Amino acid sequence: MSKITLASAQINTNVGDIDSNTKKIINFIKKADKQKANILTFPELTITGYPPEDLVHYDHFVNTNIKKLKEIARTVNNITVVIGFVNKIKNKLYNSAAIIQNKKIKYIYNKIHLPNYGVFDEKRYFYPGDEVPILEINNIKIGISICEDIWENESPVSSQIRKGAQIIININSSPFEYDKHTKRINLIKKISKDNKVFVLYTNQVGGQDELVFDGGSLLTNNCGEIISSSKRFEEQLMITTFDIKTDSNKQKNQKENYQTKKIKLNNYKNFNQDTLTIAPNYSKIDSIYRALVLGTKDYVGKNNFSRVLVAVSGGIDSALVAAIAAKAIGPKNVMGVSLPSKYSSDESYNDAKILCGNLGIELIKIPINNIHSSFEKSLEKLFNKSESGLAEENIQSRIRGNIMMALANKFNFLLLATGNKSEMATGYGTLYGDMAGAFSCIKDVSKTMVYEICNHINKTNLSEIIPNNIIIKPPTAELRPNQLDSDSLPPYDQLDLIIKLYIEKKFSPDKIAREFKKKFGSINKKIIMENINLIDRNEYKRRQSPPGVKISNLALGKDRRLPISSGWKNL
Repeated sequence: MSKITLASAQINTNVGDIDSNTKKIINFIKKADKQKANILTFPELTITGYPPEDLVHYDHFVNTNIKKLKEIARTVNNITVVIGFVNKIKNKLYNSAAIIQNKKIKYIYNKIHLPNYGVFDEKRYFYPGDEVPILEINNIKIGISICEDIWENESPVSSQIRKGAQIIININSSPFEYDKHTKRINLIKKISKDNKVFVLYTNQVGGQDELVFDGGSLLTNNCGEIISSSKRFEEQLMITTFDIKTDSNKQKNQKENYQTKKIKLNNYKNFNQDTLTIAPNYSKIDSIYRALVLGTKDYVGKNNFSRVLVAVSGGIDSALVAAIAAKAIGPKNVMGVSLPSKYSSDESYNDAKILCGNLGIELIKIPINNIHSSFEKSLEKLFNKSESGLAEENIQSRIRGNIMMALANKFNFLLLATGNKSEMATGYGTLYGDMAGAFSCIKDVSKTMVYEICNHINKTNLSEIIPNNIIIKPPTAELRPNQLDSDSLPPYDQLDLIIKLYIEKKFSPDKIAREFKKKFGSINKKIIMENINLIDRNEYKRRQSPPGVKISNLALGKDRRLPISSGWKNL
């Protein structure tokens, strides 16, 4: 029996800011060393930040990250450190993990399984490795792997286990999706239980453009039980001390797909007391809300802004965006703007005013009636030969977009767009109007989920932060008299099912119709086809929309890459 102390540094890095990342890494090494950890793990590509994307095509970038790895190594004394970085061998790049002990880089593992789906493009940048390491320290055998390696059936991890590994360390940069944390837990517990191994899973935390990394680092024992875990959505150094049998876990030999490299490390003495820490669980809707807040906070901060601007209409979407912004960067750093037209109701302004008061954010009012009248007069001779319609309505939205961008430009605000996934999918938004903005934090949130999150905010705050009238009133763009969203779109529960099945699950119209009948008791093929066609023909709008936080299995961004000019029809 041997005692070991494992530390997991769940940190928030900044892609490309290698100097800042290095300082943070060294600081966490000192913290873990002070607490007498034996092994400290960092997330995948920690030094560069994840994902570095085409930055790795710049030699200076890659060389700087290698230089900083060596600088980090010189700070490592008694502890063993596993850290992600970009490795270069004869002009080939690898997604790698360095094992450092006593100021020396003892071994470099090159990731074998490179994900190339969804938001991942690793085969664009990296070559796969072909050798798997087994570290030996105090007669304990430890396998090292990186992210996707652990998800494959015949993986490097399987090979390490057959060679006797008692602990598997897996370093990750695994982005948030609303059901992924459960999938991770189930996978890790299964690997632990089936193979009688401890698994340390280290994930990064923080927002990076469209992605949010939720952390959730954890350690399972050899019975498949979680014995230690980190809080999600925040930085944390998780330290766990436990006893482990030094008997070999070697299993039945078979022909291996990978070469195995054994690395003997210096032994250590451990007099630490056993320590286990279990983080609280969050509900699905609470996790989504936390992801939106963290994604918005980091997008603003990592792009060197301190204040944001939100067009607060009195509707539920802008109410949620304002609430997210206030939580993310503080209410004093958020300005709401009301831009009423002749079609805007007093009720909408009053709701916006109450909302901003509840959130503690400033609200300014800029009526657009005179500007709108000027536009109408300028276009009168051209437009008077046809009936008034969508073009006239969208002028109001584009006036608002111009004013919001002018304020953002003048006073150095970052403008948050307020469109939701239901609108982005069907094109129910105005280019250069309400779609204007630098970041769209609810872009991947369906309209029905917008209501869920707003109710969640009120429930958890034990008060009506978002006025109930905003939640219960029928949604409207207020671009013409008595307008409602339902004039142009089906009920949102029906629309959101179509969007989920067509976009996220890629179902055919017939299969959607069958699911539609299961949920609603009848089939409305006309509604299904109309909205599939809306989704298909509005790709040009989505391509021009700002990035937003990804929360679903398939978001309207990097996840979904369809041609704008396409003759394909889903009939």
